[in-house]
Amino acid sequence: MEVHHHPKVEKKKFKEYFLEFIMIFLAVTLGFFAENIREYISNKENEKVYIESLMEDIRDDVTTIKKGQKVFEQRIVFLDSLINLLGAAAITANTSNLYYYARLATKNDPFFSNTRTFDQLKSTGGFKLIKSKAVAESIMSYYSTIEQLKPLELTAEEGEFNEYRKIAIQVFDARIFNEINSASMNLVSRPPGNPPLRTNDKKILGDLAGWAHYIKNTRIGVYQYTTDVLEKGEKLIQQIQKEYPLK
Repeated sequence: MEVHHHPKVEKKKFKEYFLEFIMIFLAVTLGFFAENIREYISNKENEKVYIESLMEDIRDDVTTIKKGQKVFEQRIVFLDSLINLLGAAAITANTSNLYYYARLATKNDPFFSNTRTFDQLKSTGGFKLIKSKAVAESIMSYYSTIEQLKPLELTAEEGEFNEYRKIAIQVFDARIFNEINSASMNLVSRPPGNPPLRTNDKKILGDLAGWAHYIKNTRIGVYQYTTDVLEKGEKLIQQIQKEYPLK
């Protein structure tokens, strides 16, 4: 019977095991560091993309507010004029202005902020990519102010405007309103001459002046908030430009 002898296997020395361990350890460690570096670079790139997009949104807001401020200031003045005319003794001699101011009273241009990037930052957890705590806090403060603006605009649109309109239809001829209001261009013009009112009742005119007063005060509040948004937006742009080397 033939006997097979197993080949003699030389045992590895401790030094060889140790070297193998070191090689594996280095490979794992280098892979770990490489992955961290890749993640860091990716996060930096994503942070830059978010910041650049956010800057574009805020610049849009600033431009929108600046364009609307003069119109807003003018309409507050017009509401003052409307209130004074409604209480004037010679009201029938100024009905052209009265129709003009009264129709403009409920013309509203609400501020719509561009929140696309901010909404994305919130929904994807992107705020963790913004390394500057000061910038992140300023962004939150900016959009928090915008959120506080919405209830004021809603108060005017759903409450005061409706009450004002209920009384206005008793005072003004809808045909005149139709003639002076350009639906296609959203413009209002003064009617020629002094068209008659539907009523000269002092109580009704006084009630209308009261709601015009409430609308004016709410618009002053909205104006103050939009001014605050404008100031915060401009400061935030400067802060971001200082913190990030953007084009």
